[in-house]
Amino acid sequence: MWRGSLSFGLVNVPVAVFSAVKDMDVRFNQLDSESGARLRVQRVCKEEEVEIPYEELAHGYPRENGEGYVMLTDEELQAAQPEKTRTIDIDEFVPLADIDPIYFDHPYFLVPVGEGEGPLRAYTLLVKAMEECGGRVALGRFVLRTKEYLVALRVREGLLQLSTMLFADEVRDVKDLPLPDKRKKDHKPDKDELKSAVALIEELSTDWDPKSHEDRHRERLLAIVKKKQKGQTIKAPAEPEMPAAVPDLMAALQESLAAAKKGEKATA
Repeated sequence: MWRGSLSFGLVNVPVAVFSAVKDMDVRFNQLDSESGARLRVQRVCKEEEVEIPYEELAHGYPRENGEGYVMLTDEELQAAQPEKTRTIDIDEFVPLADIDPIYFDHPYFLVPVGEGEGPLRAYTLLVKAMEECGGRVALGRFVLRTKEYLVALRVREGLLQLSTMLFADEVRDVKDLPLPDKRKKDHKPDKDELKSAVALIEELSTDWDPKSHEDRHRERLLAIVKKKQKGQTIKAPAEPEMPAAVPDLMAALQESLAAAKKGEKATA
């Protein structure tokens, strides 16, 4: 996806960027239900009801007074693009524990490239140095396509793993959410309820095994496709009801804890 250098002080490490994840989503083409032909998207002017060719497109940003748009061309938008560079500049190192996971976006791998021992030696040096300073990640910036990203780098399985990150103003402040009034005292749990909830968490706690979690939605979609291919009838499931709040919180906790101890799933 990208080739350049990782800049660490005066040391430049030639690297290539590869996505660390695979797109496993089940995708469908939009078709005409009668002919089965694929559809195409057209850009149509709402006022004149005519298709607009690509070269006549403009980009509009709503005016502050709410009246109309500020119109910009592709050429004008290019003025906002960052300077195209071929470096990932490391600015600082911070403890991984200090970064809230909500800031992490998309993961990539950095792979050493280049001829001779120099690039691999520089790459290995940075990997080993970061392993020696365990628990820290490198923060930096780099330009991918037309956008500049804040990134975090850490070591994973002997390779440098890069994650693009969200900026602080992209993360919603919880104060903007319609939260209940915390000043009311009737929402506070008593000691026995809290003790039972903690016990339930402890009972359900285990070691993280990513392979134990599968994409059940994708499996159901593929199963439906196979059934349809065989000519079977597909019935839509009934609309689920919204679960009501439990009338007796303590009883629900105790029942859930007993089921967890037996390795069962508690039922409402």
